[in-house]
Amino acid sequence: NRGKVLIGAECTAERDAFLTLIEHALPSCATPLAQAIRTIRTLAIRALPGERAEAQRIIASSLSELDGVLETLVHASLPGEPLERLLALIDSFRYSRDIGEDSLSATAHSPCWAINLVATAQAPLFHLGEIPLPFPGVVQRRLFRADRGPAVRREDAKAGLLDALHNTLCDIALMPRASALFAKEFPDQRSNSRLYPSWMMLYALGSLTPAQLARALPATKAGAAKLLRQLVTRRLANNGGSFEPFFCATRLTVSFPDAPHKSPDETSSDREHGLFTL
Repeated sequence: NRGKVLIGAECTAERDAFLTLIEHALPSCATPLAQAIRTIRTLAIRALPGERAEAQRIIASSLSELDGVLETLVHASLPGEPLERLLALIDSFRYSRDIGEDSLSATAHSPCWAINLVATAQAPLFHLGEIPLPFPGVVQRRLFRADRGPAVRREDAKAGLLDALHNTLCDIALMPRASALFAKEFPDQRSNSRLYPSWMMLYALGSLTPAQLARALPATKAGAAKLLRQLVTRRLANNGGSFEPFFCATRLTVSFPDAPHKSPDETSSDREHGLFTL
């Protein structure tokens, strides 16, 4: 589903604005994430003129908030410990501290999106490690609610941070497994074969049309279709029809015994054991 949103014809204005804002937040255009964005732009269905204008409007109205989060993380005197740093950052952007009649009003214009975007583009600013791995989803809008006390907000922030770390860990673990699955199904493939990058893109995005794959490789549309049909022969992909995209036919799973779980009966102490202790 996420892949369809990134490269499909729906929400093109929001997609183009999102990609531009992430590029703005990146420390360099030479990072792997910047390269991934360029690949997505190559793959994606182009926006119509009206959608391009809407994307520019979204960007113009969002840049000041994004820059405010970046400025605070770089120059403000925030705590060094990751959880305390995140809580201090949230506090600095809680615009409403009065419960009033509507306790949810404080979330309506929160920069939650900007904090998550920066955590994706520049995770080291959150002191989550020197390696610039993306950690989307470190905060949720409920953390900006005016009716939640410090203790509740701390537990929610801790849970969200741990879940973000866990999700990134799963993504890291899944890609080598996808690569190993390809090697098992195609043991005699040459190292320069374009079938392998075709599979990895299909697995990451969930679906691809021959035209999209052709733009990414690059290759002819007929050549890209042939590559996708090769994946179908090993049941790594399927195709619904002549005018339908090819879909990834397998979804790998990963499990970590010490990872945080999202059970409603979970207690805070459940998260304090193993690799994910903060």
